[in-house]
Amino acid sequence: MPAPVTQMPTQAAQFDPAKLADIYLPDAITFWPVAPGWWILLGIIIIFLLLILYLIKRKPTIPTPTGKELKSQAMQELNSIKENYESLTNPHETAKKLSIFLRRYALSLYQRDNVASLTDEQWLTLLDEIIAHDSTPGSNSGFKESPFSHQFSVLLTQVPYQSAHTPIDTHLLMELFAASEILIKNSFKRFTAKVENKHV
Repeated sequence: MPAPVTQMPTQAAQFDPAKLADIYLPDAITFWPVAPGWWILLGIIIIFLLLILYLIKRKPTIPTPTGKELKSQAMQELNSIKENYESLTNPHETAKKLSIFLRRYALSLYQRDNVASLTDEQWLTLLDEIIAHDSTPGSNSGFKESPFSHQFSVLLTQVPYQSAHTPIDTHLLMELFAASEILIKNSFKRFTAKVENKHV
């Protein structure tokens, strides 16, 4: 019996790189069109900015008081402190309130930096300058020259920090009320000049 004829395997086709398909890369990522999330964020930012502008414009501006208005307001506050003292008779607390009141009033006449840092003698000297400003003859009658530096220095610089049991000259306290009233009246022209200079 003849032996079977074995078939020789055919030679595999040779690899040809030229026949490979080209590689196509995806398109580059661009900024446009913007994703929907970014549009939403942009809208929120715009609304937020518009809201801030609205609130800024809506904020009421505090008008600068006229000289007469400031004088009236100061006299009302001074009288309120005096009435409270006469009803409760608390001299140390009253001296403290008067010291604070006079400093706040001086701040309305001058720039804050020129008043807030003043202490003791400098502060009392400023009050003396205010009460003497444009004063008419006899307007300071009953008071010595520079009354705040001499007559009322203890009341304004020491008494507010003393114990409530420390003796205090109540007659001098009433004189301080009178001097404070004169100070307000004599400072009217100073405030008016300050406001006029602002608008020049």
